[in-house]
Amino acid sequence: MPTAPKQENLKQRAYLNSITSIIDYAGAQITGFIVSPFIVNGLGSSMYGIWQMLSQMTGYAGMADTRATQVLKWSIANKRDVASDEELKSDVTTALVVTVLILPLVLIVGGIIVWYAPFITQADPAHYDLIRIACSLLVTSLVINKVFNLFESVLRGMNLGFKRMGFRAGIVALAGGLKVFAITQGYGLIGLSSIEVITALITGATFYYIVKQNIGWFGFGSTNLKSVVSYGKLSGWFMAFTGSKMFLLSSDKIILGYLVGPVFVTKYAITMFTSYALQGLINAIVNGIIPGIGSLFGKQEFDKVHKARRIILSLNWLLASSLGFTILLLNRSFISLWVGEEHYAGTFENLLIIFVSIQVVFFQIDSIIINVTLDMRKKVLFSSLASMLTIVLAWFLVEKYFIVGLCFSILVGRFVLTIGYPLILKESMKDKSSVFVRHKIQPVVVCALFFLTAAYLSQSIDINSWIYLIVVGAISVLSTGLLFWFLGLVPKNRAEAWEAISAIKLFKKD
Repeated sequence: MPTAPKQENLKQRAYLNSITSIIDYAGAQITGFIVSPFIVNGLGSSMYGIWQMLSQMTGYAGMADTRATQVLKWSIANKRDVASDEELKSDVTTALVVTVLILPLVLIVGGIIVWYAPFITQADPAHYDLIRIACSLLVTSLVINKVFNLFESVLRGMNLGFKRMGFRAGIVALAGGLKVFAITQGYGLIGLSSIEVITALITGATFYYIVKQNIGWFGFGSTNLKSVVSYGKLSGWFMAFTGSKMFLLSSDKIILGYLVGPVFVTKYAITMFTSYALQGLINAIVNGIIPGIGSLFGKQEFDKVHKARRIILSLNWLLASSLGFTILLLNRSFISLWVGEEHYAGTFENLLIIFVSIQVVFFQIDSIIINVTLDMRKKVLFSSLASMLTIVLAWFLVEKYFIVGLCFSILVGRFVLTIGYPLILKESMKDKSSVFVRHKIQPVVVCALFFLTAAYLSQSIDINSWIYLIVVGAISVLSTGLLFWFLGLVPKNRAEAWEAISAIKLFKKD
């Protein structure tokens, strides 16, 4: 018998999952907002840039990971309405076996990264041992997360991500408090890295408890060599995509720091804090909704998938334009009040960074939906091409144009995905509609005009009070959002988006 409810309220769960993701991300951003000034001041500009590079660099050990937990999540999302309890348990066991088998390779890659970390970060020789110890602790936290991600994958695959509401945010807040303590007590990079290990252990144990409490069938079933090999092959495509995605999305700070020094990484990271927050907020909403779309995809109800995707795009354009406009308008004032204007990269850099963030938001929508199909071949091809183009351009442009050169390289390279992912999705759903239609082009043009206007106006704005900044920011978000609602969206998209918003009933039973 299928384990999922017969009348699952997909809309309600989508909203609850999105709210959960928003709470988690808001908790992370608020914690980052409070903690970052302590870390910047405690480490200094150069060492803070190295910390940013190490955090990004250790993720490269994940390239050796087959991402079996990701396959598990999307497999459950696809067939949870039709699979038996034993089949789902078997998938959990198979994913665990594949993950454990690949861990030695992850550790080997991690060891190589640890050894070369001091050279890549351009650190002073006196800090080599310090950086290697910190990097090894970060690799350890990555390995712990890889194993325990299995529990979260089951939860999200069952479209029950909302059951973790508030837990991750609380853990992040606790970790933030520990990081402040570590920095103020002089424990530096090793203290920060140790806290990452502690956080990984607490998170894993928490998710295990949540899954056991909320998913009746959860457990480990039987598996066999054929299932492991089959799962491994599919996981291999996810591993290939992970590698290309790592180069694509997690190499910017490494390239910048290696070519022009960690101080530029600090400026880049601080300036992109608000843009990254915007990107994460929108992705949190999408990640909460997609498992429900996965169920529709599994049933081949493509008309409903198309409508859900249109609504997501409309709401994302609304959020991106209103919040992005405000970020461009006030980011210099925000950074001046937060950590000091000397860490602001510049107006043009700020504009390019927000374009980079918005670009990621929109190709990630199709990227996540493609994951549901479990057909990764073309996705890997496009992402690999985008990664190579980005890195080649950056190698030639960053040394001369610094952050501007990096952002230009990213925008051009990732444009391959902006075009490629929708084409893959159209083919999967046998969609013959045209790409160049008004309701798709109009939001892009209006949003770009908003951003250019905000960048120009930002040069004349200097706010030196948090209260004034918050008030002006709120007015800007609301007024820009209202303008975009009428100027950026065509009537049909407005009607669909309003229907979705007005249908929210958080406390209605499934």
